[in-house]
Amino acid sequence: MLTAMSVHAQELTFWQKLNNSLTTVKNIDTLYIYHPKLSFTLGIFTRLQQAGLDVNVKFKMRMDDGTIPGTTKYHIQENLNTKIGLEVGYGKLVLGYGFEVGPKKAYKKRAFAMNLLGQSWGLHFSYFRIDNPFTSAIELGLGDGNTYIQESIKSKEPATLKNLSIDAYYVFNHKRFAYPATYKAGLVQRRTAGSWMLTLRYAQGSLHNSPWASFDSYNLIDAFGTMQISIGGGYSANIVCWHKNPTKPHDKGLRNFTINLTALPVLTVFDYLRTKNYLFDEEGFLRGYRESKIFCCPMPNVIGSAALGLTLDRFFISAQFTYHWFYFLSISAYNSQKLQIPYELDNIRFRGSFHDWTLNFLFTYKF
Repeated sequence: MLTAMSVHAQELTFWQKLNNSLTTVKNIDTLYIYHPKLSFTLGIFTRLQQAGLDVNVKFKMRMDDGTIPGTTKYHIQENLNTKIGLEVGYGKLVLGYGFEVGPKKAYKKRAFAMNLLGQSWGLHFSYFRIDNPFTSAIELGLGDGNTYIQESIKSKEPATLKNLSIDAYYVFNHKRFAYPATYKAGLVQRRTAGSWMLTLRYAQGSLHNSPWASFDSYNLIDAFGTMQISIGGGYSANIVCWHKNPTKPHDKGLRNFTINLTALPVLTVFDYLRTKNYLFDEEGFLRGYRESKIFCCPMPNVIGSAALGLTLDRFFISAQFTYHWFYFLSISAYNSQKLQIPYELDNIRFRGSFHDWTLNFLFTYKF
């Protein structure tokens, strides 16, 4: 009877279980990681971001007396984007919202990001859409004074660039290494430590150009979509420049200063590309399009980040920089797919890259 009553008394309510899951960190080496008792946090952040796409197409144009090498280039990006916002947190859960400030950085821009930064694993979800004019250029000739055409055009109509990415990571040495320590209030790195990490990335991007903007440009590619799966790993380290063990819940003065450096090279093992080319008649009217479905070459890419975290009284201050650079490459894909284009071309090689970087400043008050 007493045993049954004791078990019943120890049963936790739903809210107690939820609170424990949000605030409790298990299986850590307390000589390296300090987990303070967490309460609510209120943060102010400002974020600088820039994303874009570059495409380069090399080819040889057939002439009566041989071939002439040529290159077309395509570039679209937003101007430097600045956001400010607020975030509210409790334990492991942090929610935030930001809005763009200053002059318009693109014709249209939509963006959404979400992070789940755990002790041993985590997820990063990111989506952006940019509608902006693009730059198209062509160079045809042998160079050294034998260049026949060299021009650049900026479109009057915007093109649409979309990118969706989901990144997952796993930390092997999560007992002594706190990867989120410089990104959010909640875990403190007491001693310098590092860990090998495993990462998996899914990315899906597309570029859509209107037929009328395409008609006035030099591009051999008018619209395309890409799907990539990448796997890799690297190393991340927390370098503790200063740490003072707390004796009270909120000691005065500087308590911790930590720098994080992370490099995660990956190999894009699956790279699928679908291209579209508009077809016009001699009078300039659109009469259809041709599609080509291509599996591109495996490519090495990189995910890199650096951050610093500073604990001062009840405040947590952080600066974070992340960089993504993802290539896609196709050699002689058009020839093998027998894609119809408005020129007599050979040896078409196509490569490009999605790239974005973010610089984030966070100022958090812990209640």
